[in-house]
Amino acid sequence: MKIIIAGAGRVGTHLAKLFVREKHDIVVLDNNIDQINSLTSNYDLMGKVMGPTSIKGLKEIGINHCDLFIGVTPDENLNINSCMIASSLGAIQTVARVDNTEFLEEESLEYFKSRGIDSLFIPEMVAAKEIVASVKRSWARMWWEPAGGNLALIGVKIRQNCSITNIPLKDLPNKDPAYHIVAIKRGSETIIPHGMDFLKPYDLVYFMTDKKNQEYIQHICGKDNYKEVSNVIIMGGGTTAVFTAALMPDNVKVKIIEENIKRCYEINSLLSRSNIMVIHGDGRDLALMREENITDTDAFIALTPNSEINIISCLTARKSGVNKTVAILDNLNFLPMAESLDIGTLINKQAISASNIYRMILKADVTNVKSLMVANADVAEFTAAKGSRITKKLIKDLKLPLTANLGGLIRNGKGMLINGMTQVEAGDKVVAVYVDNDIKPLASLFD
Repeated sequence: MKIIIAGAGRVGTHLAKLFVREKHDIVVLDNNIDQINSLTSNYDLMGKVMGPTSIKGLKEIGINHCDLFIGVTPDENLNINSCMIASSLGAIQTVARVDNTEFLEEESLEYFKSRGIDSLFIPEMVAAKEIVASVKRSWARMWWEPAGGNLALIGVKIRQNCSITNIPLKDLPNKDPAYHIVAIKRGSETIIPHGMDFLKPYDLVYFMTDKKNQEYIQHICGKDNYKEVSNVIIMGGGTTAVFTAALMPDNVKVKIIEENIKRCYEINSLLSRSNIMVIHGDGRDLALMREENITDTDAFIALTPNSEINIISCLTARKSGVNKTVAILDNLNFLPMAESLDIGTLINKQAISASNIYRMILKADVTNVKSLMVANADVAEFTAAKGSRITKKLIKDLKLPLTANLGGLIRNGKGMLINGMTQVEAGDKVVAVYVDNDIKPLASLFD
């Protein structure tokens, strides 16, 4: 596919790296010559120093043969205008990064669709939704509900008290069954497990389960002592923090600590709910944190622009007795270190945004693609087409890629876990986990 990316910032660069690995024809546009030179010298792609609304420039780089145009510059107006122009010049699909939440309302989406923009996203909002989902279940590192919430993919860091360690997976007590273990992160290795694999303490384990068995997963993982989150401290008052606070349930008390007094007033004007308090100060100030009862806080969320500060702050919070910590990492290079330090839930806006965009290049009917962040794995939600290979044999006879695992499916609005004897039917929504960005062999089963 020919993919043109307008914007060589963090999101654009992350996307370019991802698509290059897939051997796509990539062109990156940016007015910053240093960023373009950095990309072209390190990756097999074309870079062009130009603005994304130049009609002449877009024609020169072959916009009429473009399968996907992505506008991810810091300027939402530039992204919107460039996508409209790209569509009018022949680009098949377009997606734009925006800042205005009004643009994501149904009426606005329909308007932009009529103008040639297929999808819009706000990285900070996507990240905030991820953070809130994790905080609601403090015992889990990750919580994602595909297929309308009929299934849940739960990432849990297991400890010595977990009752299902050191037992081959095929021999685990698993009533009904209650769960399906779809991936294991052990040290730097991501494992797609099979029957003879087993869990070890300090593994990050990804369970697929249904609504009725979520508490059972918490129990067997030894997480019964985790209470429901009722108060949260957020360090940093940026856009992601505002979205996170706004999305928190009304029964959760939220304190936002921000250094810039002007920004404190801005946040107060944006968030008028009684359960949200804005505090002027430095979240690294231990005296201030003690004054704000850090030791009695259920969750601490570090959302400053500095990845190092977020990591250190979460470590400090954990030493103060906070069970649930979340750190946003703008720099992915810090991810392995943060995971090794047992920080808690780790969020990266670029990776989350890339997951949402990535599905657009797939031929199969893929409604969701999500990065598992600390694991070298992603999860996707496919719809089985009539006559597709996935519908012709039992799962055990399909010879699935060794890099993939099918967790569950939705049929007629009901969630079901998948095993070897499952027969997928046309129209089923199937949730699959895969490693090493190896989605293409898996996607081909659903075409």
